[in-house]
Amino acid sequence: MRNPRTILLCLAFLVVVWLLHPRRTLREQRVSGEVIEIIYMGPGGPIGGAMADAVREFEVLSEQAHARDPSQPIYRVISGQNAAQNQVADPTRFLISVAGGTPPDVIWFDRYAIAEWAARGAFTPLDAYIERDLDAGRTDTPAGNRFFASCWDEARYDGRVYGIPTSVDDRALLYNRDLLRQAGLVDADGEPLPPRTWEELAEYARKLTRRDADGKLACVGFAPQFGNSWLYMYGWMAGGSFLSPDGRTCTLNHPRIVEALQYMVDVYESIGGYAEVAAFQAGFQGGELDPFIQGKIAMKIDGSWQMPFLAAYGRNLDFGAAPPPMPRRELDAGKPHISWNGGWAYAIPTTARNKDAAWEFIRFMTGERAFTIWMESEREIAEAQGRLFIPRQLPLRDLNDHFFEKYVYDNPRIPATVRDGCRVYNKLLPDARFRPVTPVGQLLWNQHAEAMEAALYKRATPKQALDNGTAIVQRDLDRVLSPPKGRPVNWHGFFVLYAALLLLAGAALYLLDTHRGWRRRLLRVLRLRGAADAVVEGSSGGYFRSQWKSGWLCAAPWIIGFVVFGGGPMLFSLVMSTCDYDILNPPRFTGLDNYRWLFTRDKLFPLALGNTLYMVVGVPLGMAMSLSVALLLNLKIRGMAVWRTFFYLPAIVPMVASSILWIWIFNPQGGLINRALSLLRLEGPLWLQSPAWSKPSIILMGLWGAGSGMIIWLAGLKGINEQLYEAASLDGANAWKRFRHVTIPQLTPYIFFNLVMGLIHTFQIFGQAFIMTHGGPDNSTLFYVYHLFNNAFRYGHMGYASAMAWVLFVIVLAITAFQLRFSKRWVYYESE
Repeated sequence: MRNPRTILLCLAFLVVVWLLHPRRTLREQRVSGEVIEIIYMGPGGPIGGAMADAVREFEVLSEQAHARDPSQPIYRVISGQNAAQNQVADPTRFLISVAGGTPPDVIWFDRYAIAEWAARGAFTPLDAYIERDLDAGRTDTPAGNRFFASCWDEARYDGRVYGIPTSVDDRALLYNRDLLRQAGLVDADGEPLPPRTWEELAEYARKLTRRDADGKLACVGFAPQFGNSWLYMYGWMAGGSFLSPDGRTCTLNHPRIVEALQYMVDVYESIGGYAEVAAFQAGFQGGELDPFIQGKIAMKIDGSWQMPFLAAYGRNLDFGAAPPPMPRRELDAGKPHISWNGGWAYAIPTTARNKDAAWEFIRFMTGERAFTIWMESEREIAEAQGRLFIPRQLPLRDLNDHFFEKYVYDNPRIPATVRDGCRVYNKLLPDARFRPVTPVGQLLWNQHAEAMEAALYKRATPKQALDNGTAIVQRDLDRVLSPPKGRPVNWHGFFVLYAALLLLAGAALYLLDTHRGWRRRLLRVLRLRGAADAVVEGSSGGYFRSQWKSGWLCAAPWIIGFVVFGGGPMLFSLVMSTCDYDILNPPRFTGLDNYRWLFTRDKLFPLALGNTLYMVVGVPLGMAMSLSVALLLNLKIRGMAVWRTFFYLPAIVPMVASSILWIWIFNPQGGLINRALSLLRLEGPLWLQSPAWSKPSIILMGLWGAGSGMIIWLAGLKGINEQLYEAASLDGANAWKRFRHVTIPQLTPYIFFNLVMGLIHTFQIFGQAFIMTHGGPDNSTLFYVYHLFNNAFRYGHMGYASAMAWVLFVIVLAITAFQLRFSKRWVYYESE
């Protein structure tokens, strides 16, 4: 053997691969017969904790059934990591898996979002499975009569069931009894008296709000948006509706909803304004430092998950729970107190491979045995950690009552405050509302939240904000219910067109390389006259010269990669920009409709483009910062390599990590910057919490990573001839004049490069807004690419998003071409 070391290394590598190859467990090796793998996708990644115990029981039961009857399959539930920040608001992974034909068999999905994707054909109707089980006399069938109506109806669309509820949580008013006593808000017996009406709630909010000696908020009586209520709840309590009964008209601007939003604005104004309260909230922490436990919030409307939280961290807190207050007129009319619930459901994607097995899994996981195992496992975990166990609410009426009787009402260890609170939450469940079932559920939710922010920040009146949101949702709803008409895309023509373009490009390259006249014409078109005149006659066989063969061979990997992974997708995107396409259904050609919509009907397009253009301010600031650092690091002193490393480190910190760090630094209450300003007796801004300061905050964060540009500047500085500085010094030039007349002209190629790349990067800004601000507050960080992302993956408008991408491409191309055209006037190249 000529090289035994290489052979040994290869053998060692094969052994390692063999050892790492997944094997069947001993239990799997003992069983025989068909094993069906059920692919599960959930919001929290792989199945674990108490749920894993219930899933394991499902698998064991399938083995036992197989042992009795070998024709019965053995089930294995496979789950993986879900990398989405929010599986519902960002269902990219799920949609791509459905469109690609490799979806999960079962998905745990937010109930309100099921209708949106069911309308596009993403989920399988489950009515046939339910009817089959009922006909077979099965008593464990998840039928509608076993669930709370609000839970069941939220997972139905167009008269069919698309999801089986598996969780629920409603909302109630929580209040600090001690703070109510101190404010004298008590009944005749001296017991704290919670507000029943909106009018009383507004009065309580004012009386319970306290300020410290410096006039800053110390306790907020009630903040309408703190906790988990949203405009949805206030709108329902006022008697409004967000969608017409037939589901075809958005009524976000219903007069009662306008009244509800005005009420929220008035309450905030009475306690100092939304901006001040939001800044106060920014310093809140979790656990035992929760603001409600610490007495910084006197009352809040929050979800039923607060009961186990308060049982764990607020045992010494004297609190109460009550139905959410409503307008007096609604109560006088005999209407019950209103709550609203959310929750999750199991659904089966349309292209799932094992639908029958998925149904078996869903039926078991929503049955009494699975929930009993689940609850017992959670109880054991809680008690092992020294905590009281409070079960979560369940969408099945009988099971919910059973578990609360067993673990809460009949348990003397549970504090009376928690026990009474659970009773209040459960009493509100039968009459709870749920978010509108509509194909534009995510957009309606986003617009209702944006309208609320616009009114609370005083950017618009409640009526104006809701009218704007209604128009946006209605346009989208009309488009979904009455999609644009167009003919299907001919994919054979697409591939023929792409092949023709590749052949034309190849022919053009061949002619340019083998014909002197073609090269001269091209150079003259590009206005490179000097180069054109320099073209001399040569052999027409240059294309076949050996050096060109080597060149093409070396470039082949990139060329092949571009043809397969670059050029094709670019052409596909261009075609999609002229189509109505939602990933799940075949695209239909609609011409220039997407472009017309973008320039005439998308009200967020100019806002997103304006926000992005604002960020261009950060380009010269970043260049100046990185150049300044490079000038310092170009000095000849000891330890310079260490300093260069320190300044470069921020540039290699992952964006997620740096974003989380800067969220803390920008905290208005306890952040590093505002604490430093307070030492100087200066009041810091609200930073990311303020529409006026959110973009400057991101620009400031970008300056922290100036080390990446520093490397390029250092390379340029090292390339400047020292003799130029010596000559300038001899002529009497001081440091500033040497910098201005020597350094800057010599660095113009680097200035040009950084300027071009900085502008391209700025127009693609996305990550900071996605991680830190979610486009807020008040759409102040809704950048162009973030708006594109929302349309593509949150609302399913992939064709429209493609049109947006091409408009962005044209904008960036035009700016870059402009810079290239005028660079000759100021960029100095030493070789010229």
